[in-house]
Amino acid sequence: MNKPKPEQPSGNRTRTYIAAGLVLLAAVLLVVWLVSGDDGDSSDGDSGAATSSGAPAIVSSEALEEAAEDGEAPIYWAGERQGTELELSRPDPDRAYVRYLADGAKAGDPRPDFLTVGTYAAADPVAELRRQGKEPNGVLGTAPGGATVYFDRSEPLSVYVAFPGEDVQVEVFDPNFNQALRLVDSGQIVPAD
Repeated sequence: MNKPKPEQPSGNRTRTYIAAGLVLLAAVLLVVWLVSGDDGDSSDGDSGAATSSGAPAIVSSEALEEAAEDGEAPIYWAGERQGTELELSRPDPDRAYVRYLADGAKAGDPRPDFLTVGTYAAADPVAELRRQGKEPNGVLGTAPGGATVYFDRSEPLSVYVAFPGEDVQVEVFDPNFNQALRLVDSGQIVPAD
């Protein structure tokens, strides 16, 4: 038994389908543009992706400061560092990471080879670090600004800092642990504002 051939769309139907497809595409692009918050103004060339999508993006120090002002919680950093580019990522409103990329590394580079300052929202972070400091191998100290400092002597990977009156805990990681400790002890870990 022969199957009937499907009816071919007429020329008018084809144009209608194409027009409908273009309208749908335009609507989808408009929704994506509105959701991303991109106003098209990228005069300094920095990506807004770090603040709108959470994806890592290379930013200038000015863009980092703007992102810190726009957020609910402060973003800490180690200031500008010669020979590095700043990468900002905000996976959610309670966490921000500033990495100092070097040697041509691109945003999102998975290697743990870079100075990284993480800022995490926390309830009473000073008390939390003091509690951790009482654990075996816990080391407590202080830093400029009345900061409480903690690290684990058995696995010294990061240094944690909490400042009085701030509801954030700051993690400073460097491939060279002693460098992370020096940055904290010297008072170079500050809010980006």
